[in-house]
Amino acid sequence: MRWSYVPPAQQDGGQGEGERGVAAQHGQAGPGQQEHLIDALLTLAGGHQGIDHWEWFDLAELTRRTVVDHHAEAECRGIRIDATLTPATVAGDPRLAASLVTNLVGNALRHNIPGGTVEIETSDAGRLTVGNTGAPIPATEIDRLFQPFQRLGTERTDPTDGHGLGLAIVAAIAQAHRAALTARPRPGGGLRVTVGFRPARQPPR
Repeated sequence: MRWSYVPPAQQDGGQGEGERGVAAQHGQAGPGQQEHLIDALLTLAGGHQGIDHWEWFDLAELTRRTVVDHHAEAECRGIRIDATLTPATVAGDPRLAASLVTNLVGNALRHNIPGGTVEIETSDAGRLTVGNTGAPIPATEIDRLFQPFQRLGTERTDPTDGHGLGLAIVAAIAQAHRAALTARPRPGGGLRVTVGFRPARQPPR
């Protein structure tokens, strides 16, 4: 399945109401920020606890639902989402995996540029790849981004909702799934992250 979401601001060349709303919020701490931080910390702790019960789920369908859930945010930020989702049955915890995908997509949207893109792919081998345009990232700084509360300067800081835990959550959940996690800077700026889940075979006990 291949599809794209293009926000109205990119379609007509103007700034949408949602985009103006996000810009107006810069520098203001929303009332839900503390709750968001607590939820993120709980998810991070859950990822470190590992998986007690393994089950099968379709990584592509899970990712599709996450992309749909982020359409409004993409519109607010003027970001185009391109998704190529190949069905992929993998083993793990669907709830934790959904949080991993959510944090990857959310991170790709927040740390982007006006009129930028987010590219999302799933493969039948159980790989999920999320890439985004953005500011250049030194390769030497990649590992640090997956540590809690780490961000690269103000160009990767969004005061509306960033807390510096998104990629740390991704790393913890990938480790719980015994999934290979790789991240590389994109040549023109931004980041490309790949998570290799266990494909359709007997899950570990």
